[in-house]
Amino acid sequence: MGCDIHIVLERRKRDSGEWIGQWCSDNLPDRWGRPKCARRDYGLFSRFGVRGPRDDGNAIYPRNIPEDVSRLAWSLYMLSPTDHHSASYCSLEEFIEAWRAENPNDAEVRKDWAHYDLFGVDLDWPENAEYRLVFWFDN
Repeated sequence: MGCDIHIVLERRKRDSGEWIGQWCSDNLPDRWGRPKCARRDYGLFSRFGVRGPRDDGNAIYPRNIPEDVSRLAWSLYMLSPTDHHSASYCSLEEFIEAWRAENPNDAEVRKDWAHYDLFGVDLDWPENAEYRLVFWFDN
């Protein structure tokens, strides 16, 4: 049995506002299967405290669903709350850093444009926005 990650990209105005779900990795059409950022990558999963311990001090342990979670993330998480586990969230930058550490030689994801190549986020627009990822795993 495998473990999958489910990711919701959220955005909000930097100075205030509610988190708005932008997309979910489960709903993106991809002719090769799941999006690259959401494929089974147990090395990456272990960085989030799932599917293997991290002894190198680089784990970001599950933080649970944030209190100010977007409606999209909450509704998707609640579709199967008894199957989902290790819910967490992190900034877009934290996720990319963890992903790059596990996939340093992926030529399709440009170093300075990983936010765009993995999530379609152009950090120059809108200028006043911040991004985070809410995610969980299943078995």
